[in-house]
Amino acid sequence: MSSFGRRVWMGLAACAAALLLVSAAASSQPEADEARVKAAFLYNFTKFVDWPDSAFPAPSSPFVVCVFADADFRRTLEATLQGEQVRGRAISMAPPDPQDVRACHMLYFSMAESQRQARILPGLRQSPVLSVGEGRRFLEQGGLIAFLIENDRVRFAISKRGADAAGLTVKSQLLRVARQFEGAAQP
Repeated sequence: MSSFGRRVWMGLAACAAALLLVSAAASSQPEADEARVKAAFLYNFTKFVDWPDSAFPAPSSPFVVCVFADADFRRTLEATLQGEQVRGRAISMAPPDPQDVRACHMLYFSMAESQRQARILPGLRQSPVLSVGEGRRFLEQGGLIAFLIENDRVRFAISKRGADAAGLTVKSQLLRVARQFEGAAQP
């Protein structure tokens, strides 16, 4: 194997290991730490999803994360994302504008926001916004990644078809550790 091939393989192995470590941490944390685990997953998703250049107004534009959740979760996510970057872009947490969530690159809905997500998700189809929420119903409504609690562990499922329709590229390393959602493609 060439030197380049070994570096690529090592990089892929490191990425997969990072996801598995987050998954292992999720399995050993009490319910009170579920928010920390989900926040870590949200950040790690940014490492395994590619957004088109057209999703950003300018090369120096920040990566915008919007959250429909309680203040405690927002603080946990802010602490997790503090000082981090997505592909060289600073991460900015912005209050979501329900009228135009397409300004967000990642949009998270807590379970308590299920009515709002039902109104917003149809307008995101074919927009490069990584929508993340809770439960399979979220995926059925057009969301792209859903957190699932299985055997007291935080897991996640991905709608690959939905991500493709949104113009997002989900890397195979993330797809391998996710539960697949085979629902209808989101037109």
